[in-house]
Amino acid sequence: MHNKLLSMGTGLFLLIFSITVVVLDASNFLAIGLAFFVLMIGIMLVMVGAVVDMDNKKKAPDQTHTEIVREIVKVRCKYCGALNLETSQRCSNCGGQT
Repeated sequence: MHNKLLSMGTGLFLLIFSITVVVLDASNFLAIGLAFFVLMIGIMLVMVGAVVDMDNKKKAPDQTHTEIVREIVKVRCKYCGALNLETSQRCSNCGGQT
């Protein structure tokens, strides 16, 4: 929030400053040329401040993240000691009933 205000505030200051230079010193072409570049920098800073605000809106804290955790449980066969899935009916090693 602070960076947004600093960027937009500086940009607005440069916009007003460049317009003031052109109005007060309209006969000096060098001042008008420099004021043009200062005006462009001011516009850029105002736009950067606005984009920072849009980026913060995309990362809203109300968005939820869902993670599904699946565990694979294995049990030992009572005949040969091999590990089998908990849901299996027969041992994958010896064929005994689990």
